Amino acid sequence: MAGLLALALSFAAGVPGLTTGPLGDSPVVSSVAATAYSRVSSLKGPTRATTVTVPRLGISMPIRNGVPGAAISRRYAYHYPTTSWPGGRSNSYFYAHAQVGAFVNLKYVRKGDLVTLRLTNGRSVKYKVTAKYSVPWNDGRWVMPTKSERITLQTCLGPHTTSRRLIVIAVPAY
Repeated sequence: MAGLLALALSFAAGVPGLTTGPLGDSPVVSSVAATAYSRVSSLKGPTRATTVTVPRLGISMPIRNGVPGAAISRRYAYHYPTTSWPGGRSNSYFYAHAQVGAFVNLKYVRKGDLVTLRLTNGRSVKYKVTAKYSVPWNDGRWVMPTKSERITLQTCLGPHTTSRRLIVIAVPAY
């Protein structure tokens, strides 16, 4: 019996999230926050997002409502006010500075990368990057409504207000 317990404990030591009890004798599962994912198509309508994450690039930012022409903080991504939210069956547009702690690594995005949006209902939805573009600073077509669900991420490619912009398009991952 003792040999079986020792085997179970040695197994538990190699499993992430699995630890031993307070006396070191019984394996217990630690509380690891699990994320509940929804299909974008299952949303009943536009649902506000609270966080945008691009895991491969180390991007994770809270989302605030944007105000066209207003200064923005490097601590937040912003939702462009005339665009949809996830589940709205159109274009949801998010923008942030190209600075450390913001969208600076977005320039390294690749087709197939996943973008996760955490929603106000506590669930998350995943999108897959399908394209990226370098566009003039005043190219406003990217905030326009679309006929299908997608998100657009935008950041600057230089330090000036007239620097080119990086546009990243992602569609529901499933």
